[in-house]
Amino acid sequence: MIVLTCFVGLTAPRVLHACTVCVELPKASIADHVLAAEVIVLAGPSSGNPFKFSIRRVLKGSDDRLKEIPEIPFLVDSVTRRAFRSDPTNTVLFTYGATRTDRAGRSFSRGWKRIFTMTPERKEFIGKLRSVGQLWSYGETDSSDRISFFSDYLWHSDHVLHSTALVEIGRAPYDLVRPIGDRVSTNQILEELNRLDRFVYRPTVIRLLGLQSDTHARSIVRQRYIKALNNGGLNAFEWALAGIEADGALAIKSIDLVLQGNQMTDDDKWAFVRALTEAGSSQPRFRGEIIAILLTVLERDRTLAARIAFATRNWGKTPLHQQFKAIADHELTDPATEFVLNMVLDQEVAVE
Repeated sequence: MIVLTCFVGLTAPRVLHACTVCVELPKASIADHVLAAEVIVLAGPSSGNPFKFSIRRVLKGSDDRLKEIPEIPFLVDSVTRRAFRSDPTNTVLFTYGATRTDRAGRSFSRGWKRIFTMTPERKEFIGKLRSVGQLWSYGETDSSDRISFFSDYLWHSDHVLHSTALVEIGRAPYDLVRPIGDRVSTNQILEELNRLDRFVYRPTVIRLLGLQSDTHARSIVRQRYIKALNNGGLNAFEWALAGIEADGALAIKSIDLVLQGNQMTDDDKWAFVRALTEAGSSQPRFRGEIIAILLTVLERDRTLAARIAFATRNWGKTPLHQQFKAIADHELTDPATEFVLNMVLDQEVAVE
């Protein structure tokens, strides 16, 4: 199981595999911290010390629990002090609970988390979130209800709520995100795409641009995915997947032609293969031609076998399985790859 956990980590979406100066999207979202919190409070400056927070209202948690946990460790910064001076009724939302969990949902550490300064819009958001998300698990991403909820906050006038929605949409399974295409204007998406200070959200923004159906969006996507196929690099996966949304079988053929060449890095090769597997999972009508391409890829490079097997594990029994079995049985196959291949093969036997 340790081998599988490590492998899943390697195959999970990576925002920044080629950029050392950028910041990845948070692994735990604001929603995770709020919904999993043991204690939720609103705090303001202490009457005895303006640099220290004092709890003004408890939204969740018992008095006994509050006595057991440490005090809020954060100091009131200069920006927050100005907000308090302009409106003494202002408060900051804090949560106390799990700050890091493993893939099984087990918590390894607990602490206070500053969420944001409250406003009427954020108060309404927190109320709705706590009501709608009662059954959502910490770190859960495969919930269509969750995606639908946060899609309503895309390009919200409150930039914090908009950014929160981008985090949620960015880490959600692609097949669940596809239905929210055309929810916002292409001009809004392009404006965000061109902002360097919003670089961390670019994979999500490209994903949303690819789901736009208007002529302008499709024209931009065609230019950019063709450039990505020629040059690779950062966001090659996102642009290739967006290209399939725009051009369908034509884009798949273009990716196939690129994969037949040898002038690409291992990262770029996996980015294009991953775009194919993602498209095959979300658009089954393309699976036949994608499977044919993947068979050719495996004949040329068996190092991608485990990743391809894991990415296509829900496609049912396909011609890929014969390749998976041959690679798993080969004496030179490494143990991690063999483990994943046999897991996928055994899963199919169990279904039968």
